[in-house]
Amino acid sequence: MRRYGRGVRRLLPGPVADIDPMELYPALPRPKPAGRPWLMLNMIASADGAVAVDGTSEALGNPADEAVFSAVRACADWIVAAAGTVRAERYGLPRPGAKSRRARRAAGRSDRPRLAVVSASLDLDLDLPLFADQRAGDDLPVILTGRDAAAEAADRLEPVAEVVRLASVRPQPEEILAELDRRGAGVVLSEGGPSFNAQLADAGLIDELCLSIAPLVAGGASPRIVHGSRRTVPLNLTVDHLLEASDTLFVRYVG
Repeated sequence: MRRYGRGVRRLLPGPVADIDPMELYPALPRPKPAGRPWLMLNMIASADGAVAVDGTSEALGNPADEAVFSAVRACADWIVAAAGTVRAERYGLPRPGAKSRRARRAAGRSDRPRLAVVSASLDLDLDLPLFADQRAGDDLPVILTGRDAAAEAADRLEPVAEVVRLASVRPQPEEILAELDRRGAGVVLSEGGPSFNAQLADAGLIDELCLSIAPLVAGGASPRIVHGSRRTVPLNLTVDHLLEASDTLFVRYVG
């Protein structure tokens, strides 16, 4: 039986019966590497490694995961996601709650993170919440695209987004982080998807992995959290902490 009413407890590095993720995650050190922001990767997977059920991650989550998800987002100056994930998950602009805003201010960050979307084709519907639900005073999402993206596609998005052409035909991880570094990012949070994660892994840019492991077996043909990577040498990670709530495990790895 699942116990959704229990709080979050820390199992490693030492047991703590009740811990607040919003107090834990934003206060952790994330030193900026030379020439680029610190890169976090946040993903959820089933116990058998699936990152989606019927095309989205919604069935994998629960209230405990939502609490940790909010705490992880509170660490970032910028959130970046690939267009496929933005479409599948119906992304909106980040709107942190009061608790998250307090944690962000205590860590010296702005009240909310900015959102960047990586899209070579600029095939993004204007009815997506990140465009359709914009409010007065919102920072526009930044769409990072390649140098050859169609001018008419960019023009269509210009009223609701800032379209930035990078030097490559398809945006590369190093130039994505360089652009966000130019915009003052100290910490960037990547929310995938798996193919974009593979590009980050291939480039050796992942500094931190926050992985939620849901207590279910999903089956199906869903990819892993990193899918299509060309790396043959594993990226070695160290467990920083392990939390548990509602039978879901939350592991923070650092590179």
